[in-house]
Amino acid sequence: MPLFNRTSKDKRQLMVISHTHWDREWYLPYQSFRIRLVGLMDMLLDIFDSDPEYKHFMLDGHTILVEDYLEVRPDRRETIERLVRDGRLTVGPWYVIPDEFLPSGEALVRNLLRGHRVARELGGVMPVGYLPDPFGQ
Repeated sequence: MPLFNRTSKDKRQLMVISHTHWDREWYLPYQSFRIRLVGLMDMLLDIFDSDPEYKHFMLDGHTILVEDYLEVRPDRRETIERLVRDGRLTVGPWYVIPDEFLPSGEALVRNLLRGHRVARELGGVMPVGYLPDPFGQ
């Protein structure tokens, strides 16, 4: 049915998934992006703490960004682990966003295994192979 012919009887559901796409370094040095990461994560954790209706946030399909954040804010680890265990914060399954044309198959598998290990240590692995911007796909 064309969009303009929809009636009020149509039952459509729209799902919006709050998430971020995070490049460790791209057009700025790593530490410049890390400053932004710390700000983003601090704000996100404050939102989770202050608004119980805020249900879910999906990080960018890789876990290294959580490690980068926790190097600066190790005191927030318990909060992150609780949110991941509760299914409110989704992490993994990769360690870093892979470039599928450059590494070997073994490197891709090891990247995925390490991402799973880190995510499990945080409370759970996102069981979806979603990545918004992997090179090579």
